[in-house]
Amino acid sequence: MKILYIHGFNGSPEGEKLDMLRRSFKKYEIIAPQHDSRAENVFRLLDEIAESLDTLDDAILGSSLGGFWANFLSLKHGVGAVLVNPAIQPSRSLAQLDYPYAAEYEAFEKQISPTAISRRIALLAEDDEVLPYREAFDYFGTKCGVKLLPTGGHRMNDPQSLEVIRSSLESVIHSSYVTQLNE
Repeated sequence: MKILYIHGFNGSPEGEKLDMLRRSFKKYEIIAPQHDSRAENVFRLLDEIAESLDTLDDAILGSSLGGFWANFLSLKHGVGAVLVNPAIQPSRSLAQLDYPYAAEYEAFEKQISPTAISRRIALLAEDDEVLPYREAFDYFGTKCGVKLLPTGGHRMNDPQSLEVIRSSLESVIHSSYVTQLNE
């Protein structure tokens, strides 16, 4: 049993979320690779790992840009996922940061099928100071489960947010439901 954790832009897998995963999911192999945020590199690093995940017993957790990748890989491989303040259009949000490789994301954004099936929960903090929660709420509102938290900020590293992340992962891992996406 495995959980793939995907960190955000210019981030690191180390920190509170990884610590929570290790404490809460002791029977699971936690896979938390470091990536450089370049779309092609991230895809090459994570796609093979995601393909090896069991669609019923394993899960993906992604935060921010990692949430984009968790969504992408969940839909591609049918593995349940929890998306923490996920980026919706990284090509646009990274371009606003003058990231020179932002346009690489356009090809991956176009591959997301509106009718793919997977178990996903999007966790959004109303006080996210980096990505507007409303954009993700509108995007995911009809496509998967959404939990809106009044606080937690972009990182959602406080104890209450970490508990919501943990319980959402439990739900995704142990659920037998499948969400049909409609746009």
